[in-house]
Amino acid sequence: MYPTLQSMGITSIQDIEKFTLRYEGGNDVLKIYYRREKGSLLPKSKKFKFGRSTKTVLADGGQQTYRQVQEPSLTVLRAMEELEKIVGRQHEEKASKEDLVKELEHLERVMTNKIQEIKEKIDAM
Repeated sequence: MYPTLQSMGITSIQDIEKFTLRYEGGNDVLKIYYRREKGSLLPKSKKFKFGRSTKTVLADGGQQTYRQVQEPSLTVLRAMEELEKIVGRQHEEKASKEDLVKELEHLERVMTNKIQEIKEKIDAM
């Protein structure tokens, strides 16, 4: 029923809660969030990166000037269509201030943990 999502390895389709799509470092990053019971060992989210295709198009018909245009992957577009069928149009393309604060706090925790891990490796040398 959802061939693109299944080809991406997503099997818990009934547990999908929401998703986000953002552009980061030249890639489209699709993140899918799942409903999980407290204490579950399954991941709460999965992240997928998709490269963009580059096309050269005629920019001005009279001047014969060309420019490069990047387009999202066909796979990410199909996955978005399937995800929108599953969760409806719940996802917001514009993040709220609260969402951005939560994302920043999460990033700070991840970076702090990673820095500590690297320091421990250095000390062990």
